[in-house]
Amino acid sequence: MSIENDDVPTFIVPEGMRIIKVSAVTPGVCNVTTGEEMKIANDSIHKVFGSPELKYEEIGSKLTPLVQSLKRIESDTIPTIRSQLKKEEDLDMRNMLRYTDKGFKVVQYESGKPIINKEFGRSDGEGLESVEDYKITAINAVGQPDLHSLIVSERPGATMTRGSTKSEGDFLLRLSTIVTFLRGMGVKNILLFDFSCSELSEGSERDKRSFGRNLTKKGLNGGLKRRRRTKRGGKKRRTTRKY
Repeated sequence: MSIENDDVPTFIVPEGMRIIKVSAVTPGVCNVTTGEEMKIANDSIHKVFGSPELKYEEIGSKLTPLVQSLKRIESDTIPTIRSQLKKEEDLDMRNMLRYTDKGFKVVQYESGKPIINKEFGRSDGEGLESVEDYKITAINAVGQPDLHSLIVSERPGATMTRGSTKSEGDFLLRLSTIVTFLRGMGVKNILLFDFSCSELSEGSERDKRSFGRNLTKKGLNGGLKRRRRTKRGGKKRRTTRKY
């Protein structure tokens, strides 16, 4: 995500639409969950929400237990990350460990509300080895199409696997582009599982952490600011890839 004038680009959820966004990582953090855990997570999501007959009213009762399951899957990655950090220091892995408890926040954006206009892209060759990796899959649509390929393929000179090195006019997809495309298809409700990195492209590491926390407090691309409560006991991708 690019910082512009101490802020990140946002767009307004169109009238008549709503978006529920599940963010695997908090702003400023890159997802380094292992490939094995990511496959398990994808399979779990497909199992719960992969039916074309899914109704919006069913999401609430299904989403909470699924998110808890995704958190447990992610926790299986932690020992691997700690082991790798003993061999070699890696800032992405270190940040992932530092903010694990901030991951998998669920935020609902109603029409008229701002949401971060995140960019999704992929480089040459990415997305070839897996039917899911580096994809934006509409899992409850017939045929489960990859929206990245579907939208990008309509642009002159585009290929099915080329993305992140080009501009918005060519191959990169902003979330607003995806939402506009789905709106044109008659979609009113979007449930988005975002496993991509949420790196901030400017500023020092300290500034990025502070900026990321502020975004989360605003309810953008993460959770809303939590009210302080009396403590009641304890509670609580892979090699970097984009989803």
